[in-house]
Amino acid sequence: MHEQILTSKEGSFARFTIINRVPPILEDLIAHNSFSPDVEQALKGLLDAIPEGKMTPLVGASPYAEEINQTLTDNPGYGWLSAPFLFVENYLYHKIAEICGYFSNGFDYFHYKKVAEAGKGLERFSDALKKLGSISSFSDISLLNLRGNKADLSQSASYYSSDSDFELLIDHRDAVTKKIEDCFRVDLVLDNAGEELFFDLTLAHWLLSRTGVRKVKLHFKTMPYFVSDALISDYRDLLNLLSGQADAARFAGDMNRFEEEGKLELSSHPFLASGQLYSRIPRDLAEDLSGADLVIFKGDLNYRRLVGDDYHPYETKTSSLVNYFSSDVLISRILKSEVVVGLAPDMVPHREKTDWMFNGKYGEIELVEGTLA
Repeated sequence: MHEQILTSKEGSFARFTIINRVPPILEDLIAHNSFSPDVEQALKGLLDAIPEGKMTPLVGASPYAEEINQTLTDNPGYGWLSAPFLFVENYLYHKIAEICGYFSNGFDYFHYKKVAEAGKGLERFSDALKKLGSISSFSDISLLNLRGNKADLSQSASYYSSDSDFELLIDHRDAVTKKIEDCFRVDLVLDNAGEELFFDLTLAHWLLSRTGVRKVKLHFKTMPYFVSDALISDYRDLLNLLSGQADAARFAGDMNRFEEEGKLELSSHPFLASGQLYSRIPRDLAEDLSGADLVIFKGDLNYRRLVGDDYHPYETKTSSLVNYFSSDVLISRILKSEVVVGLAPDMVPHREKTDWMFNGKYGEIELVEGTLA
Protein backbone atom coordinates (compact mmCIF):
# COMPACT_ATOMS: atom_id res chain seq x y z
CA MET A 1 0.00 0.00 0.00
CA HIS A 2 1.18 3.48 -0.84
CA GLU A 3 0.77 6.40 1.55
CA GLN A 4 -2.38 8.39 0.83
CA ILE A 5 -2.08 12.11 0.34
CA LEU A 6 -3.64 13.59 3.48
CA THR A 7 -4.47 17.17 4.38
CA SER A 8 -2.80 16.60 7.76
CA LYS A 9 0.73 16.52 6.36
CA GLU A 10 2.59 19.69 7.33
CA GLY A 11 4.08 21.53 4.37
CA SER A 12 2.08 19.58 1.80
CA PHE A 13 0.28 21.09 -1.16
CA ALA A 14 -2.86 19.36 0.11
CA ARG A 15 -2.75 21.19 3.44
CA PHE A 16 -1.83 24.46 1.70
CA THR A 17 -4.87 24.06 -0.56
CA ILE A 18 -7.36 23.72 2.30
CA ILE A 19 -5.87 26.57 4.36
CA ASN A 20 -4.91 29.02 1.62
CA ARG A 21 -6.77 28.23 -1.60
CA VAL A 22 -10.24 27.09 -0.53
CA PRO A 23 -11.30 30.14 1.55
CA PRO A 24 -10.72 32.62 -1.33
CA ILE A 25 -12.75 30.36 -3.64
CA LEU A 26 -15.71 30.55 -1.24
CA GLU A 27 -15.27 34.29 -0.63
CA ASP A 28 -15.25 34.94 -4.37
CA LEU A 29 -18.29 32.70 -4.88
CA ILE A 30 -20.30 34.65 -2.29
CA ALA A 31 -19.18 38.02 -3.64
CA HIS A 32 -20.14 37.32 -7.26
CA ASN A 33 -23.58 35.74 -6.82
CA SER A 34 -26.87 37.18 -5.58
CA PHE A 35 -27.73 34.32 -3.24
CA SER A 36 -30.72 34.32 -0.94
CA PRO A 37 -29.92 35.27 2.67
CA ASP A 38 -30.23 31.63 3.74
CA VAL A 39 -27.82 30.37 1.08
CA GLU A 40 -25.33 33.15 1.73
CA GLN A 41 -25.45 32.47 5.46
CA ALA A 42 -24.87 28.74 4.88
CA LEU A 43 -21.92 29.43 2.58
CA LYS A 44 -20.41 31.78 5.16
CA GLY A 45 -20.93 29.06 7.75
CA LEU A 46 -19.01 26.64 5.52
CA LEU A 47 -16.26 29.22 5.09
CA ASP A 48 -16.04 29.74 8.86
CA ALA A 49 -15.72 25.97 9.38
CA ILE A 50 -12.57 25.79 7.28
CA PRO A 51 -10.06 24.67 8.33
CA GLU A 52 -10.72 23.89 12.00
CA GLY A 53 -14.47 23.12 12.03
CA LYS A 54 -16.41 19.95 11.31
CA MET A 55 -17.31 18.37 7.99
CA THR A 56 -21.05 17.94 8.42
CA PRO A 57 -23.03 15.25 6.57
CA LEU A 58 -24.69 16.05 3.26
CA VAL A 59 -28.47 16.36 3.34
CA GLY A 60 -29.11 17.38 -0.29
CA ALA A 61 -29.78 15.43 -3.45
CA SER A 62 -26.20 14.70 -4.47
CA PRO A 63 -26.07 11.24 -6.10
CA TYR A 64 -23.05 10.47 -3.93
CA ALA A 65 -24.35 11.92 -0.65
CA GLU A 66 -24.93 8.51 0.89
CA GLU A 67 -21.42 7.33 0.09
CA ILE A 68 -19.82 10.56 1.34
CA ASN A 69 -21.84 10.44 4.57
CA GLN A 70 -20.94 6.79 5.13
CA THR A 71 -17.27 7.67 4.78
CA LEU A 72 -17.67 10.39 7.41
CA THR A 73 -19.49 7.94 9.70
CA ASP A 74 -16.82 5.28 9.25
CA ASN A 75 -14.05 7.80 9.91
CA PRO A 76 -15.14 10.04 12.81
CA GLY A 77 -11.68 11.58 12.95
CA TYR A 78 -11.93 13.06 9.47
CA GLY A 79 -11.74 16.83 9.32
CA TRP A 80 -10.65 19.48 6.87
CA LEU A 81 -7.05 19.01 7.97
CA SER A 82 -7.19 15.33 8.84
CA ALA A 83 -8.51 13.35 5.86
CA PRO A 84 -7.52 12.15 2.38
CA PHE A 85 -7.06 15.17 0.14
CA LEU A 86 -9.22 13.86 -2.70
CA PHE A 87 -12.09 13.08 -0.32
CA VAL A 88 -11.95 16.57 1.24
CA GLU A 89 -11.95 18.32 -2.13
CA ASN A 90 -14.80 16.20 -3.45
CA TYR A 91 -16.80 16.77 -0.26
CA LEU A 92 -16.29 20.54 -0.57
CA TYR A 93 -17.85 20.79 -4.02
CA HIS A 94 -20.75 18.48 -3.16
CA LYS A 95 -21.36 20.55 -0.01
CA ILE A 96 -21.42 23.76 -2.05
CA ALA A 97 -23.85 22.13 -4.49
CA GLU A 98 -26.08 21.11 -1.59
CA ILE A 99 -26.12 24.59 -0.07
CA CYS A 100 -26.81 26.25 -3.42
CA GLY A 101 -29.54 23.74 -4.31
CA TYR A 102 -27.90 22.78 -7.59
CA PHE A 103 -29.63 19.42 -7.90
CA SER A 104 -33.04 21.11 -7.80
CA ASN A 105 -32.45 24.46 -9.51
CA GLY A 106 -29.57 23.65 -11.89
CA PHE A 107 -27.97 27.06 -11.27
CA ASP A 108 -24.24 27.09 -12.01
CA TYR A 109 -22.85 29.39 -9.34
CA PHE A 110 -19.37 29.28 -10.93
CA HIS A 111 -20.76 30.40 -14.28
CA TYR A 112 -19.67 34.01 -13.73
CA LYS A 113 -16.04 32.95 -13.41
CA LYS A 114 -16.00 30.62 -16.41
CA VAL A 115 -17.67 33.15 -18.70
CA ALA A 116 -15.23 35.87 -17.67
CA GLU A 117 -12.28 33.56 -18.30
CA ALA A 118 -13.53 32.61 -21.76
CA GLY A 119 -14.05 36.27 -22.64
CA LYS A 120 -10.48 37.12 -21.65
CA GLY A 121 -9.16 34.38 -23.94
CA LEU A 122 -10.60 35.67 -27.22
CA GLU A 123 -7.30 36.97 -28.51
CA ARG A 124 -5.56 33.67 -27.76
CA PHE A 125 -8.45 31.80 -29.37
CA SER A 126 -8.05 33.87 -32.51
CA ASP A 127 -4.31 33.20 -32.64
CA ALA A 128 -4.87 29.47 -32.16
CA LEU A 129 -7.46 29.29 -34.93
CA LYS A 130 -5.06 30.98 -37.33
CA LYS A 131 -2.54 28.20 -36.61
CA LEU A 132 -5.06 25.37 -36.68
CA GLY A 133 -5.24 25.04 -40.47
CA SER A 134 -1.48 24.64 -40.78
CA ILE A 135 -1.13 21.98 -38.07
CA SER A 136 -0.49 18.69 -39.83
CA SER A 137 0.62 16.40 -37.01
CA PHE A 138 -0.90 14.99 -33.86
CA SER A 139 2.34 15.93 -32.13
CA ASP A 140 1.67 19.62 -32.72
CA ILE A 141 -2.08 19.63 -32.03
CA SER A 142 -1.67 17.67 -28.79
CA LEU A 143 0.93 20.14 -27.55
CA LEU A 144 -1.37 23.06 -28.39
CA ASN A 145 -4.17 21.24 -26.62
CA LEU A 146 -2.10 20.65 -23.49
CA ARG A 147 -1.25 24.34 -23.31
CA GLY A 148 -4.93 24.92 -22.54
CA ASN A 149 -4.58 22.82 -19.38
CA LYS A 150 -2.32 25.53 -17.97
CA ALA A 151 -5.46 27.60 -17.39
CA ASP A 152 -7.20 26.60 -14.14
CA LEU A 153 -9.63 28.84 -12.25
CA SER A 154 -9.12 26.98 -8.98
CA GLN A 155 -5.48 28.09 -9.14
CA SER A 156 -4.57 31.74 -8.77
CA ALA A 157 -0.83 31.85 -9.39
CA SER A 158 0.44 33.52 -12.56
CA TYR A 159 2.27 30.41 -13.70
CA TYR A 160 -1.09 28.68 -14.26
CA SER A 161 -1.49 30.54 -17.54
CA SER A 162 -1.47 29.23 -21.10
CA ASP A 163 0.99 32.01 -21.89
CA SER A 164 3.72 30.45 -19.75
CA ASP A 165 6.01 27.66 -20.91
CA PHE A 166 6.29 24.12 -19.62
CA GLU A 167 8.50 21.08 -20.10
CA LEU A 168 7.22 17.58 -20.93
CA LEU A 169 8.51 14.97 -18.49
CA ILE A 170 6.79 12.17 -20.43
CA ASP A 171 6.29 12.54 -24.18
CA HIS A 172 4.58 9.72 -26.06
CA ARG A 173 3.30 11.83 -28.94
CA ASP A 174 5.04 9.77 -31.61
CA ALA A 175 3.48 6.53 -30.34
CA VAL A 176 0.03 8.14 -30.22
CA THR A 177 0.45 9.46 -33.77
CA LYS A 178 0.67 5.86 -34.98
CA LYS A 179 -2.39 4.90 -32.91
CA ILE A 180 -4.46 7.78 -34.31
CA GLU A 181 -4.04 6.41 -37.83
CA ASP A 182 -6.24 3.44 -36.90
CA CYS A 183 -8.73 5.21 -34.63
CA PHE A 184 -12.41 5.36 -35.56
CA ARG A 185 -13.58 6.96 -32.28
CA VAL A 186 -11.69 9.13 -29.80
CA ASP A 187 -13.15 10.19 -26.44
CA LEU A 188 -12.06 13.19 -24.36
CA VAL A 189 -12.75 13.11 -20.62
CA LEU A 190 -12.64 16.84 -20.06
CA ASP A 191 -11.21 19.03 -17.35
CA ASN A 192 -11.74 22.81 -17.31
CA ALA A 193 -14.24 25.02 -19.13
CA GLY A 194 -13.29 28.32 -20.75
CA GLU A 195 -9.83 28.43 -22.25
CA GLU A 196 -9.02 24.75 -21.81
CA LEU A 197 -12.36 23.68 -23.29
CA PHE A 198 -11.63 25.83 -26.34
CA PHE A 199 -8.32 24.05 -26.87
CA ASP A 200 -10.09 20.72 -26.40
CA LEU A 201 -12.44 21.72 -29.19
CA THR A 202 -9.51 22.56 -31.44
CA LEU A 203 -8.27 19.00 -30.87
CA ALA A 204 -11.71 17.54 -31.62
CA HIS A 205 -12.00 19.68 -34.75
CA TRP A 206 -8.55 18.64 -35.96
CA LEU A 207 -9.27 14.96 -35.40
CA LEU A 208 -12.57 15.11 -37.32
CA SER A 209 -11.28 17.22 -40.18
CA ARG A 210 -7.68 16.09 -40.63
CA THR A 211 -7.62 12.37 -39.74
CA GLY A 212 -9.63 9.22 -40.29
CA VAL A 213 -11.34 9.59 -36.92
CA ARG A 214 -15.08 9.49 -37.57
CA LYS A 215 -16.39 10.28 -34.10
CA VAL A 216 -15.28 12.28 -31.07
CA LYS A 217 -17.16 12.01 -27.80
CA LEU A 218 -16.77 14.67 -25.12
CA HIS A 219 -17.41 13.73 -21.48
CA PHE A 220 -18.52 16.58 -19.19
CA LYS A 221 -19.21 16.90 -15.47
CA THR A 222 -22.82 16.83 -14.24
CA MET A 223 -22.39 19.53 -11.57
CA PRO A 224 -20.21 22.59 -10.87
CA TYR A 225 -16.97 21.02 -9.73
CA PHE A 226 -13.48 22.23 -8.80
CA VAL A 227 -14.61 25.73 -9.80
CA SER A 228 -14.02 25.52 -13.53
CA ASP A 229 -14.71 21.93 -14.61
CA ALA A 230 -16.67 21.85 -17.85
CA LEU A 231 -20.43 21.30 -18.05
CA ILE A 232 -22.37 20.82 -21.28
CA SER A 233 -23.83 24.29 -20.70
CA ASP A 234 -20.27 25.68 -20.73
CA TYR A 235 -19.79 24.14 -24.17
CA ARG A 236 -22.95 25.86 -25.44
CA ASP A 237 -21.85 29.17 -23.91
CA LEU A 238 -18.42 28.89 -25.53
CA LEU A 239 -19.85 28.18 -28.98
CA ASN A 240 -22.22 31.13 -28.63
CA LEU A 241 -19.27 33.33 -27.73
CA LEU A 242 -17.22 32.08 -30.68
CA SER A 243 -20.17 32.44 -33.06
CA GLY A 244 -20.18 36.17 -32.38
CA GLN A 245 -16.53 36.60 -33.37
CA ALA A 246 -15.79 37.10 -37.04
CA ASP A 247 -12.63 35.01 -37.03
CA ALA A 248 -14.14 32.21 -34.92
CA ALA A 249 -17.67 31.90 -36.32
CA ARG A 250 -16.68 29.38 -38.97
CA PHE A 251 -15.01 27.19 -36.36
CA ALA A 252 -18.13 27.33 -34.17
CA GLY A 253 -20.25 26.46 -37.20
CA ASP A 254 -18.08 23.44 -37.90
CA MET A 255 -18.51 22.21 -34.34
CA ASN A 256 -22.29 22.61 -34.57
CA ARG A 257 -22.28 20.76 -37.88
CA PHE A 258 -20.17 17.92 -36.46
CA GLU A 259 -22.69 17.51 -33.67
CA GLU A 260 -25.67 17.58 -36.07
CA GLU A 261 -24.00 14.93 -38.24
CA GLY A 262 -23.35 12.69 -35.23
CA LYS A 263 -19.59 13.00 -35.53
CA LEU A 264 -19.40 14.91 -32.26
CA GLU A 265 -21.28 13.65 -29.21
CA LEU A 266 -21.70 15.31 -25.82
CA SER A 267 -22.04 13.12 -22.75
CA SER A 268 -22.05 13.42 -18.97
CA HIS A 269 -22.10 10.93 -16.11
CA PRO A 270 -22.40 11.51 -12.32
CA PHE A 271 -19.33 9.37 -11.68
CA LEU A 272 -17.10 11.98 -13.28
CA ALA A 273 -17.85 14.29 -10.32
CA SER A 274 -17.80 11.59 -7.66
CA GLY A 275 -14.27 11.72 -6.29
CA GLN A 276 -13.99 7.95 -6.69
CA LEU A 277 -10.97 6.38 -8.35
CA TYR A 278 -11.44 5.22 -11.93
CA SER A 279 -10.62 1.69 -10.81
CA ARG A 280 -14.18 1.78 -9.38
CA ILE A 281 -15.76 3.01 -12.59
CA PRO A 282 -19.41 1.88 -12.94
CA ARG A 283 -20.19 -0.66 -15.62
CA ASP A 284 -22.27 1.62 -17.83
CA LEU A 285 -19.54 4.24 -18.10
CA ALA A 286 -16.84 1.60 -18.57
CA GLU A 287 -18.83 0.06 -21.40
CA ASP A 288 -19.30 3.46 -22.97
CA LEU A 289 -15.58 4.29 -22.88
CA SER A 290 -14.74 0.83 -24.23
CA GLY A 291 -16.39 1.91 -27.48
CA ALA A 292 -13.53 4.33 -28.08
CA ASP A 293 -10.23 3.35 -29.64
CA LEU A 294 -8.47 6.02 -27.60
CA VAL A 295 -9.64 7.78 -24.42
CA ILE A 296 -7.87 11.04 -23.63
CA PHE A 297 -8.04 12.02 -19.95
CA LYS A 298 -7.39 15.72 -19.50
CA GLY A 299 -5.99 17.39 -16.44
CA ASP A 300 -4.69 16.71 -12.99
CA LEU A 301 -7.86 15.60 -11.21
CA ASN A 302 -8.48 12.89 -13.79
CA TYR A 303 -4.86 11.82 -13.35
CA ARG A 304 -5.18 11.54 -9.57
CA ARG A 305 -8.28 9.40 -10.02
CA LEU A 306 -6.54 7.23 -12.61
CA VAL A 307 -3.41 6.34 -10.64
CA GLY A 308 -4.63 6.92 -7.06
CA ASP A 309 -4.09 10.03 -4.94
CA ASP A 310 -1.04 8.60 -3.19
CA TYR A 311 2.64 9.32 -2.69
CA HIS A 312 3.82 6.82 -5.30
CA PRO A 313 7.49 6.33 -6.08
CA TYR A 314 8.19 8.45 -9.15
CA GLU A 315 9.46 5.47 -11.17
CA THR A 316 6.27 3.41 -10.63
CA LYS A 317 5.04 2.19 -14.01
CA THR A 318 1.83 3.98 -14.88
CA SER A 319 0.53 0.85 -16.59
CA SER A 320 0.75 -1.02 -13.27
CA LEU A 321 -1.78 1.44 -11.81
CA VAL A 322 -3.93 2.11 -14.89
CA ASN A 323 -4.65 -1.43 -16.02
CA TYR A 324 -8.45 -1.56 -15.99
CA PHE A 325 -9.42 -0.01 -19.34
CA SER A 326 -9.89 -2.05 -22.48
CA SER A 327 -9.19 0.97 -24.69
CA ASP A 328 -5.90 2.81 -25.01
CA VAL A 329 -5.60 5.71 -22.58
CA LEU A 330 -3.80 8.98 -23.20
CA ILE A 331 -3.00 11.13 -20.17
CA SER A 332 -2.60 14.81 -21.02
CA ARG A 333 -1.96 17.12 -18.09
CA ILE A 334 0.05 19.92 -16.57
CA LEU A 335 1.34 18.78 -13.17
CA LYS A 336 -0.67 20.48 -10.39
CA SER A 337 -0.50 18.04 -7.46
CA GLU A 338 1.85 15.81 -5.50
CA VAL A 339 1.10 12.75 -7.63
CA VAL A 340 3.62 11.74 -10.29
CA VAL A 341 4.47 8.29 -11.66
CA GLY A 342 5.97 6.87 -14.81
CA LEU A 343 9.18 8.90 -14.72
CA ALA A 344 12.59 7.65 -15.76
CA PRO A 345 15.10 8.22 -12.93
CA ASP A 346 16.89 10.95 -14.88
CA MET A 347 13.63 12.82 -15.55
CA VAL A 348 12.80 13.54 -11.90
CA PRO A 349 13.40 17.31 -11.54
CA HIS A 350 14.12 17.19 -7.80
CA ARG A 351 13.95 14.50 -5.11
CA GLU A 352 13.89 16.71 -2.03
CA LYS A 353 11.82 19.71 -3.08
CA THR A 354 8.28 19.07 -4.28
CA ASP A 355 7.13 22.34 -5.84
CA TRP A 356 7.88 21.05 -9.35
CA MET A 357 4.93 18.67 -8.96
CA PHE A 358 2.36 21.46 -8.66
CA ASN A 359 3.86 24.71 -9.96
CA GLY A 360 2.55 24.30 -13.51
CA LYS A 361 6.00 24.19 -15.10
CA TYR A 362 5.90 20.53 -16.15
CA GLY A 363 3.50 18.40 -18.14
CA GLU A 364 3.07 14.98 -19.64
CA ILE A 365 1.49 13.34 -22.66
CA GLU A 366 1.56 9.65 -21.71
CA LEU A 367 0.10 6.65 -23.51
CA VAL A 368 -1.08 3.61 -21.54
CA GLU A 369 -2.12 0.77 -23.81
CA GLY A 370 -5.46 -0.85 -23.03
CA THR A 371 -6.00 -4.46 -22.11
CA LEU A 372 -7.22 -5.22 -25.64
CA ALA A 373 -4.14 -3.66 -27.30
